[in-house]
Amino acid sequence: MGEYDALWQNRESRYPGAQLLPADRSVHVTVDPEYAATYAGQVAVITAASLFSRMTKSVAVQVPSLPVAPLLPWSSRTLDEIVMWMLNAAHPRGHYEQRPAMSGDICLFIGPSGNGLVVHGSGWGAYCGSEPSPLAQSDDANPFGAAFAVIAAASRLQLNPQAIALEPTVVDTYLWRAGHPSPETPKVSPGFEVGELWCIGVGSVGNCALFFLSLATRAFEAVLVDGDKVKDENVTRSALYSWKDALARRPKVEAASRWLRQAGVRQVEPHVAWLDEISERWLERRSGTPDVLIAAANERNVRSMIESGYPPIQIYATTGQNWQATLVRHIPMRDPCSLCVPGGKVTSAPPLCATGTPVTGDNNVEDDVALPFLSYGAGLMTAAEISKLVVSGDAAALNRVSFEPRNPKVALGSSLQFKPGCMCQRRDVSTHAEAIRGSQFAGLSAVTGL
Repeated sequence: MGEYDALWQNRESRYPGAQLLPADRSVHVTVDPEYAATYAGQVAVITAASLFSRMTKSVAVQVPSLPVAPLLPWSSRTLDEIVMWMLNAAHPRGHYEQRPAMSGDICLFIGPSGNGLVVHGSGWGAYCGSEPSPLAQSDDANPFGAAFAVIAAASRLQLNPQAIALEPTVVDTYLWRAGHPSPETPKVSPGFEVGELWCIGVGSVGNCALFFLSLATRAFEAVLVDGDKVKDENVTRSALYSWKDALARRPKVEAASRWLRQAGVRQVEPHVAWLDEISERWLERRSGTPDVLIAAANERNVRSMIESGYPPIQIYATTGQNWQATLVRHIPMRDPCSLCVPGGKVTSAPPLCATGTPVTGDNNVEDDVALPFLSYGAGLMTAAEISKLVVSGDAAALNRVSFEPRNPKVALGSSLQFKPGCMCQRRDVSTHAEAIRGSQFAGLSAVTGL
């Protein structure tokens, strides 16, 4: 495990402007007992355990022993058990414990108000700051506001590890903008039906999307495609991987499949391969499948392969330089396709996987640098948009959430531009319509009669 220790936080430490959490201080997470009894409160503390244990090897929690909410996975276990399991997945020699807060701790309080950095989510609303939460309590079975509040808090600590004088932030995760959600915003239906979901690439963003989606529903069949194995540096930015997966160099899809099955996802089909290696499975799939595709890979000309197969709606998010996570949607015959993205006017860089500015390592080889909260943020955004397809019949075309140091609460909406001469403007519309006919979200396409 010496190599694992050497790579722990290595890429995070080289991200421009980021500061590592101090090694001599614990992050302490306390959850309000009443809030801990709610679905949103449990989502928040589970997200905190998963994310903060990948940002520092010293995390302490004060979590009551309550039954896990029935709408979450692991409902036969207790909340404190699941939290400690999440914590200990990140590092074999991490200092993770259940105890009260102590002098010197960096304190977070999960709930409407408390001592330290207050983290609170309610419905689509997310709040973090040093003052009591202004959010009204909601009984909506919605994980996205609560989880995003934790991710926002993590980003603030990455900028200011001392957690001093942090400006209050309220975010509407339905519209991805600063401010309170509208009372008319649709509610999330517990256990909503997704259908068949393909996730091409189960690295950091792909597996974080699966993590957050599984907290909201397990009513889907997952087809996972990735030829890579879990490496040491993957664990600190990937919610589904543990240090044991890295030690065993377990294939990513096998590690993700095991996690999803334990969570109760009804069917998982793993492929330890790249998409071009199983091209027949993609190009000759049954009409009307899949219902939705998470395109979270960039290697081996994968986007050309996806687009040549007349894909269904694609939803994914990317991360990159300048502390940003960008959400992208491609509705067939309505939006520009994924091959339009690199040349589009709204993107500053091609899609990346939880990375920042490439830097040159000791062997003159370029590698990527990463921040854990960015992959969690991008994954959450992807899962949230998939849920919106069901609850409102649409999803955002493109949004960029910025955690940039000078203005960490900005959320900007825009639209993609068609790339002249791109494949999506030349392929046969009737063939594409037939390929997606019968899929759950085909009605969003511009072609009628689907």
